[in-house]
Amino acid sequence: MFKNKPKQLSFLDLYSHIKASALYKPESLLGLFEKFIDLSQFIPDSFYKAYYKYFGKHRNFSLESMLCAFFIQKILKLNTITQLRAVLFKSYELRTFCNFENVPSISTFSRFRKLFALEIEKLFNNIALFAHNIAFEHCPDLASTLIFDTTGLEPKVRENNPKFFQSLLRKTSKANPELETNQVYSLVYSSLSKTSAANSNIRLMFINGHFCYALKFAVITNALGLPLAIHPLFNIDSSNSDPIEDKAVSDSKALLPCLEKLFSYIPNNFSTFIADSALDSANIYSTLKNSFNFSKMVIPLNKRANKNSTTSDPNIIISEDGIPICQKFNLPFKPEGICKGKNRSERFKWVCPLSSYKDGKRVCSCPQPCTSSKSGRMFYTYPDNLRSFPGINRNSQEFLNLYKKRVVIEQTIAHLKSYMGSDILPTRDHISLFSDFLLSAVSFLLLFILAHNIKLHCSKLTIKKLNKLKKLIA
Repeated sequence: MFKNKPKQLSFLDLYSHIKASALYKPESLLGLFEKFIDLSQFIPDSFYKAYYKYFGKHRNFSLESMLCAFFIQKILKLNTITQLRAVLFKSYELRTFCNFENVPSISTFSRFRKLFALEIEKLFNNIALFAHNIAFEHCPDLASTLIFDTTGLEPKVRENNPKFFQSLLRKTSKANPELETNQVYSLVYSSLSKTSAANSNIRLMFINGHFCYALKFAVITNALGLPLAIHPLFNIDSSNSDPIEDKAVSDSKALLPCLEKLFSYIPNNFSTFIADSALDSANIYSTLKNSFNFSKMVIPLNKRANKNSTTSDPNIIISEDGIPICQKFNLPFKPEGICKGKNRSERFKWVCPLSSYKDGKRVCSCPQPCTSSKSGRMFYTYPDNLRSFPGINRNSQEFLNLYKKRVVIEQTIAHLKSYMGSDILPTRDHISLFSDFLLSAVSFLLLFILAHNIKLHCSKLTIKKLNKLKKLIA
């Protein structure tokens, strides 16, 4: 009898529903946006002053109108300003939503992105802070976890055209007939310019799984996937013959300025930091713990930098991930938690891999015991080496579960780039590309805030009621 009972929407369910509306029912979404979002509350005063100073007292378009137009561009995935203007010309409803009597010119839209990049970043900061506070209120565990990654936008420059590289391959192969194919490839790559001829900020790098000329960005999200910081890496030389080393160097250089930027407008109430193995460095762990107060650093070990370390006991070595190993049987010791004795340093307790519990007591079944104790050998490690002991046992299920959350930043980046069109913009200007990437993140966060505001004003909102509401407002 309860089969058709309307489902009560949770906060995150509603967010997913709103995201789906953005992709498939934008007209309904705009009605909800007008009712539940006050864009002016996020616009900094400096943005108003800069905009009014440039366009004058008798301007034709308000700042809110311009921002609404870019919001439309993102939710409809309009790749060019020409497409945006065409849609606005044809749709009276969209012009009304933006409060446009006349549609701005292409140059007006283009200049807006380039001239007001710093103000757009301040707008993003304000919205990110507001979204962070919402997330922390509803999901403190996920909101207190930061995830870091880098990505790149590939502008349409000559060097990214496959024909450009193929032409160089043919010329090099013809000039060096004695070379094998792999040698020709290496020679071509080594001869490539580090920067694009169109813009020196577009640099040769290994990103998105391949070599290309790109603009690189550092991105920070929480475990909900909300973008909280975007930092351009225009001045980092990341061209290296080794792509893995290339990523590690550039990512480590990007981390500190990105975190400093984040904590300039968002309070540091985060406990867990997650990143890939490119950040596996003793200096990185020290910075995260001592400068930014992260208690858990979930970063997989970079296998190329790993090595086992010896102990005072010839029967035990410490593996690269900080786990004691029984050398007799090549088995890892079993973790038994953290010991916090009075006036003693925090330490991790490990027990013999061949021990088990019987009738509430631990018994060792080792055929070649290294201790006279019937319960088996115990061993302690101290978390002084942050790389081996990053505030969490690397061999624990908790570590594995936390690292699985890293996928959300990849999903967010894909959403910003693919679903909102930041990856296929025709412009080569690095400032305009940065602004556009920020506007994608702004639109993403506004959808999240919209979901919250709907839930706030409609506490008993169900999917059935939401559908009715959208039909009434649209």
